[in-house]
Amino acid sequence: MRLHFWSFLLVAALGASFLSVPACHAQKILDKYVSVSVKNQSVSAILKLVEEQGRFKIGYNSDIISSDSIVGNFVRSGSVTQVLDALLTGKFQYKEKGDYIIIQRAAREKYYQIAGQVLDGETDKPVDYASVYSMQQLVSTLTDDAGAFKIRLRDRNFPITLSLSKVGYADTSIVINSEADTDLKMLIYPKAIDLDTLVITNANSSNFWLARLLVSSRLRAQSRNIGRFFVALPFQASLTPGLSTHGRMSSQIINKVSINIYGGYTAGVNGVEIGGLFNISKKDVRYVQLATTFNIVAGHLTGIQVAAIYNQVLDSLNGVQLTGVGGVIKGHLEGVQASFVFNSVLGSMSGAQLALGANVATGNVKGVQMSILGNVSQKNVKGLQLGVFNYAKRLKGVQVGFINLADSSSGYSIGFLNIVKKGSGSLSVHANELVPWNITWKSGSRKLYNILTVGSSLNSAHKAYVYGFGLGRQFILSDNLKLYTELEHLDVYLGDVKPQSVLYRFQAILDLKISKQFTLNAGPSFSLFSSGQKEFKTGYQSFSDKGFLRFNVNKYSNAWAGYQFGLSWNYKQ
Repeated sequence: MRLHFWSFLLVAALGASFLSVPACHAQKILDKYVSVSVKNQSVSAILKLVEEQGRFKIGYNSDIISSDSIVGNFVRSGSVTQVLDALLTGKFQYKEKGDYIIIQRAAREKYYQIAGQVLDGETDKPVDYASVYSMQQLVSTLTDDAGAFKIRLRDRNFPITLSLSKVGYADTSIVINSEADTDLKMLIYPKAIDLDTLVITNANSSNFWLARLLVSSRLRAQSRNIGRFFVALPFQASLTPGLSTHGRMSSQIINKVSINIYGGYTAGVNGVEIGGLFNISKKDVRYVQLATTFNIVAGHLTGIQVAAIYNQVLDSLNGVQLTGVGGVIKGHLEGVQASFVFNSVLGSMSGAQLALGANVATGNVKGVQMSILGNVSQKNVKGLQLGVFNYAKRLKGVQVGFINLADSSSGYSIGFLNIVKKGSGSLSVHANELVPWNITWKSGSRKLYNILTVGSSLNSAHKAYVYGFGLGRQFILSDNLKLYTELEHLDVYLGDVKPQSVLYRFQAILDLKISKQFTLNAGPSFSLFSSGQKEFKTGYQSFSDKGFLRFNVNKYSNAWAGYQFGLSWNYKQ
């Protein structure tokens, strides 16, 4: 270490006193005019000549300046700054402290920009919208229409590896060894696309129109290009898709915590994701995803997903999906899907679908579908459908609703109208002790069918009208003989609507087959009649003499044993 270095340390120690020197005086040192003309002199000797001409001192560290180096022919005139720049190789900066100039190595720039062009290796034509990125620094860019790019790296530690990717081309990497590698020409070669169908469908979450609206075309292009590179990091925050702590690489990063002020576009979540408006994830999400408007997950979701308007999972969900308006799961559901308007599962479901509007499952249902309007399953239902309207392709559970439909049924349909497409039904004309003429329609399954009945006496002197609804079950005794047990609720009109007259009737009917579609049926019944009607209008019955083994239940109700016989036409639905 030479004397100049000790001068440098002395100046540094006394730096505080030099700071009091007026700025105008300090600036004049570097602006002073000097002229140096020497031959075969050392750097230290030339610096000494500059000191003498300018009447100031120069402090420097000989570890960063080769002061013993010999300069063959050095002729320079100009300001001190200009002469020092010409003399010293490398990048240095000069600081003024009183009558001293301190030479230091120039501060290293934090960022480094690399420019180049991407060309097709076979045609030598520019390749536009190709992704250029660093896997280590997680920065990326896209080429323009001319294949040109500029990428800003976060540090200058060489060697640096850049990767190139574009759909339809083989991934390529290039190593940059120094700053001298500029104006790069990078070649990529076409290749046949051989991607799994599921990867294409699920990884491209931008197929959804909201994603296309909110994610820029450049960001979606990059997401497609770098479809096979993903990395896990602990945290990311974003304002909008592409404006995040991970920049345009956000769609390739799986985060433990993801905070999106307006919305985010990430590779996935393995923890918690919260969106001010929305969240879009290309791969799987685990544990918690919350948004005020919508969430889209292109992979599998395990945990809970909550949005005020819309949720969509393009694969399957194992957990809970809660939505203000509606939720869609394109794979399978194991858990609970609940919304105010609608739920849709395009695969099978094991758990519960709950909605005020409607529930739809295209696969098997094992659990509960419950809604105000209706429930639909396009395959097997092993569980409960509860709604105004219910449909199951194959019912192996229970339907409770106003209208219940099924293609086939080995379960139970409870409602006003139950229809089994591959079941059976009948239309009967029969007489009983109440009125001589009755028409009954029966529809449903053997285990449980519904009954709609209307009847009249057709006698002007003893009029009576009955109509009602009932449920029944069929027992097969032999190929030609069946037993029906039925319970009916019948309203009876006897000349006055109020007070109401009601009759409850239980009957056991034997049904004998007489041809392929026709059967004779007959059997006993038991009826309970209740009416607050004290006086009956002229020409109407009072039902005071019906049946046999009659007895009073109370002053408004009577019960008796009765009968029924008739002819039925049986048809396949």
